[in-house]
Amino acid sequence: MSQANFDRAEFLKENARYNREWFSDVRQRVEDGAPFAVVNVDTPTEIFKAFDIPVIVNQWWSSICGAKQKSAAYLGELNQRGYREGLCSYCSIALGSVLSDDPDKPWGGLPKPTIVVTNNTCGAKRKIFEAWGKAQDIPVFILEHPVIDDPPRAQISEMRTDWERLLGTRQLDFLTDQYRDLIAKLEELTGRKFDQDKFERVMNLVNQQEEYYAKTRDLIAETYPAPMNILETMPATMVPQWHRGTKWGVERAKLFYEEVQRRVHLMDYEPQERPFEEKHRLMWLGRGLWHNMPFYRQFEQKHGAVFAWSVYLAIASDGYPRYGGAPLRALASRMLGIFAIIYDPPFVSDWYAQEARRAGINGAIRMGDDRGGCNPLFGRSAMVDKVLEDAGVPMLTISADAVDPRMWDQDKMSQQISEFIETRLTPIQR
Repeated sequence: MSQANFDRAEFLKENARYNREWFSDVRQRVEDGAPFAVVNVDTPTEIFKAFDIPVIVNQWWSSICGAKQKSAAYLGELNQRGYREGLCSYCSIALGSVLSDDPDKPWGGLPKPTIVVTNNTCGAKRKIFEAWGKAQDIPVFILEHPVIDDPPRAQISEMRTDWERLLGTRQLDFLTDQYRDLIAKLEELTGRKFDQDKFERVMNLVNQQEEYYAKTRDLIAETYPAPMNILETMPATMVPQWHRGTKWGVERAKLFYEEVQRRVHLMDYEPQERPFEEKHRLMWLGRGLWHNMPFYRQFEQKHGAVFAWSVYLAIASDGYPRYGGAPLRALASRMLGIFAIIYDPPFVSDWYAQEARRAGINGAIRMGDDRGGCNPLFGRSAMVDKVLEDAGVPMLTISADAVDPRMWDQDKMSQQISEFIETRLTPIQR
């Protein structure tokens, strides 16, 4: 296989082009008077699609700002206005971009929302959205996140159909009622009626899209050498994910799967010219390093270490598909289940161990933040680490931020990961 086959695929560029064109259309629609929303990542965008209300996800916009090297300026804007240092960058950059006088904002900047929506799982996140609402004089809708009582041990794939038992009737009742309140609020603000038929079509399209991701995840996991690394799989997953519930999202997920199939086929039938031998297969736990995505690739030639797994493709595969039950309740189970899998033991610890076994992982790296910023696992990270270590997967935690480059030390991070690979990992035997 030629080196060119390991470069970014053309469909990634096409995804990016679509995103820019879609956003340009959104800006024009808002200028013409259409409603628009900015929501936190744990808000169900499927409801907004049933209203034909375009949505920007707060953390997605942060990743765009990070990739455009704008995050430091927007965080600095917040600091100059009196907001504390160390405020969660992933949740606050969008507000900084709105308040900034920067004449060169990514894609022209965010238009003024009709509503902003978040939840109460983090006091800082709630306050950020309340400050946003005050700054632009717009409504703020706060969802209350229910706590799962005594989470059971399970194969995470069971959550596709058995979500009522695994997540709890009380919790699903509570969240579904709030979604009805959100629908009523959107009807009040926009004068539009919730389209139940369209909502059900959106839910079906999401399932179709996520099943392609599951097939892609499985194919990468079972193929040696890895046909893609996370430098490619993260953007290939996340751009269509923000457009989940659309025919375009399904099409792009299908093309992603077909691209991985193509690479596997080439590896099976053509002489190998890969520039390195795969000796280590790594998990990257947590958010992507959006301000420095090429960072991952340096360990391939130096150590034969491939970052083959990230939460983005895996959670698309296991966290989103939902079958059975009333559609709005199934949506509540989707959103509650996604964050249970990512943050709540034993779901998160069992899932990481299951995924490590599936993909043949022999080392895991978590990006933490010790500067007082966001750490959703709080004190539970030690429990997760122990489960992986007991499963034979050594763990390393590094201190860095997904979208804030101000404290990034490239040499230090490279050395830390290199030492971890050299001293703690045993090469994979195939």
